[in-house]
Amino acid sequence: MRSFGWLFLAAAVCSLNAQNPVKCHAVGGVITTNFVDGADTLGSATGDLAGGLGVHVADQQAGPNGTLLISVQHHWVTASGDTVGLDGATVTLFPTAIQGFYAASYVDGISVNGKGTGRLAGASGKIYGWGAANFATGQLVLRYSGQVCQQW
Repeated sequence: MRSFGWLFLAAAVCSLNAQNPVKCHAVGGVITTNFVDGADTLGSATGDLAGGLGVHVADQQAGPNGTLLISVQHHWVTASGDTVGLDGATVTLFPTAIQGFYAASYVDGISVNGKGTGRLAGASGKIYGWGAANFATGQLVLRYSGQVCQQW
């Protein structure tokens, strides 16, 4: 009798998972943001996660070959009011021949951590970004792309 009870429970769990499968969606767009002080930016995103965002710079270290490794925390709210839960990340800045102008890349991406709200509650995934940072003007422009997975 016991083995039939576990079999029933396993079948019920499988049935629930089949009714609410995890689906992953490609996301992408553009981010434009400005430094509002020495450690914080405010800006906007277009595309699949359109809305407002801010980035807080937590730390800066010298990296290999003249790069700068910047530890950041993102705060992202979509136009519909949902928040995107993101882990802290590192953006690598690659120097150029122009003083204060860097190519920027989230080489390891930014993990979506499940702590979002609204339609992004429980979401997981990874988002990558690349672009340019101009510290002479305090402006950044990035192209983002990646994948967000949700249980539907």
